[in-house]
Amino acid sequence: MALPYTGVDLRLLNALVQQGKLTNEQAEALKLESAQQSKSEITLILEKNLLSETDVYRVKAQIYNVPFIEDISGVTVPQEVLTGLNVDTLKEQMAFPFEITEQKVKVLMADPFNVGAIQFWRVRYIPRQIEVYTSTPSVVASFVNTKFGNLIGGEVASAVSSYKQDAGQSGIDETVISEGGDLGTDLQSAPVAKIVNTILVYGARVGASDIHIEPQENSIRVRYRIDGVMQERMNLPKDLQAPIVARIKILSNLKIDETRLPQDGRIFIKVDNRSFDLRVSTLPAIQGEKTVMRLLERTTGIPPLEESGLRGSAYRKYLETIKLTNGIILITGPTGSGKTRTLASTLSRMNDPKVNIITIEDPVEIRVGGINQVQIHHEIGLDFATVLRAVLRQDPNIIMVGEIRDGETATLAIRAALTGHLVLSTLHTNSAVAALTRLTDMGIESYLVSSTVKMVVAQRLVRTVCPYCREPYAASPSDVEELQEQFKSIQNFDMFSYLEALAQKNGNPPNDSVEFKFAPPVKAPETLPDGTKQMYLYKGKGCSRCGESGYKGRMAIFEVISITPRLGEAITQNVPYDVLQKIAVEEGMITMYQDGFLKAIEGITSMAEVMRVAKSE
Repeated sequence: MALPYTGVDLRLLNALVQQGKLTNEQAEALKLESAQQSKSEITLILEKNLLSETDVYRVKAQIYNVPFIEDISGVTVPQEVLTGLNVDTLKEQMAFPFEITEQKVKVLMADPFNVGAIQFWRVRYIPRQIEVYTSTPSVVASFVNTKFGNLIGGEVASAVSSYKQDAGQSGIDETVISEGGDLGTDLQSAPVAKIVNTILVYGARVGASDIHIEPQENSIRVRYRIDGVMQERMNLPKDLQAPIVARIKILSNLKIDETRLPQDGRIFIKVDNRSFDLRVSTLPAIQGEKTVMRLLERTTGIPPLEESGLRGSAYRKYLETIKLTNGIILITGPTGSGKTRTLASTLSRMNDPKVNIITIEDPVEIRVGGINQVQIHHEIGLDFATVLRAVLRQDPNIIMVGEIRDGETATLAIRAALTGHLVLSTLHTNSAVAALTRLTDMGIESYLVSSTVKMVVAQRLVRTVCPYCREPYAASPSDVEELQEQFKSIQNFDMFSYLEALAQKNGNPPNDSVEFKFAPPVKAPETLPDGTKQMYLYKGKGCSRCGESGYKGRMAIFEVISITPRLGEAITQNVPYDVLQKIAVEEGMITMYQDGFLKAIEGITSMAEVMRVAKSE
């Protein structure tokens, strides 16, 4: 995140050249591009990955004699600051006070040369002296979004107070809604609109995948699913339940007078120049209608397949399989395990003007340019089976069926594969092998399963250790024993040799200019005085960038089955699940647990997180 363009900072470029961080040629090129494109030299440096954000802003702070704070994880903001400031003000100023005494106030600013912002703080804290500190813009923005996150409660409390004053402290009679009364004035009023807007904007800014608005007996609970974990952020008065739900229904074009049946809709919003599609679902519960909104960002693009976490021999086999011209590839896992994103990344890789790709989805969550995507509409009888029959008459090469839910859809998918089409689809099962037995449970003959299914990929999403506060710790003997037990079925694999080789290969710590991927530095095992080897695992100690959780972002762990002749024969013979699982492992399958633990010893995630997500017994 860079600051707006204000001209070329020659003093900064000269300092970077003098310190050997840029060459003279690079500096001259940056001057020219900055003037031509009206972009600051810092923006160009970061876009070209010439230096990290921290390096650039640290040098800028040095030459202008402004104290630079690189790690603000230990900064404690006084409670009076938390409750006395509006979060929108902090975002506008890109600054916040972090220490207040009777004589002075220390303010951390992304842009310490913003005279207007400095004047704002001087006026606010008259007669105290303002001491300006600086850090990188992304650090300041992340701190505001996390540390000041509970300011949402203050903003909403103000709106609630305004609403009650407007309503004469009487609230809203929920029966009016069920009778279809005109609540336009109340629903469009500033307080209710502000409450709903604040809930949505906050969810977008903290990276929530889902927003839950849940009626309780005496209140309304608002929770956000962040990195797969539910986090409660506020409680609202019970009498706001009806207007809030009705406001959301109006935004998503749902019937506000229908409170007895579930409804589904969509909302489109823009937050900080980012576009979001919100899938809205309402469900009648005993305390009132529960509303869940899933956030899907349009502007992030489709991540490349190599960033999914699928790698090694499994990744190579997957790439070979998606080049086939016929057969079925299944992606399986529970709801919210990243199946749709994996399919979107796969289709994006397969997309070619010479190939006709058609998808059948309910709903279309991720839009892929150049691909024909069809939306299911159950209310008019347009279900998966109906569309799939029509798609087979559209001369497709590749068909993606959003989900195989019943025997009819499974039968049609098998028929499509047998007639020379490549079919990709999803199932809800706990493991890759379970997907094979699920198809036979749907009534598909086992010989058809073995001859048409080419590969099954099972996945889950685990939280990744925050790269900014990540630190190694000595693995306990029980951890080492558990790891070795899990890895013993992997042929020719020695955990300590693997870690030693890994420690030699990498060693580039994460920085602000490079997004955290899947190769953090690893500490090599050490030989103790008694001759035993000490290995290290990793955890996040908690910082402002990860909201003190120790985790930032998520990635998938996988298990991939390629249907070999031996496994195909076992499927045809209807052998039990346990036997199929054993054969799959003997044929080289890395289990989901093993893949997760490999990523744990590499410092990408933690053993506890893998066990939380992947443990099935």
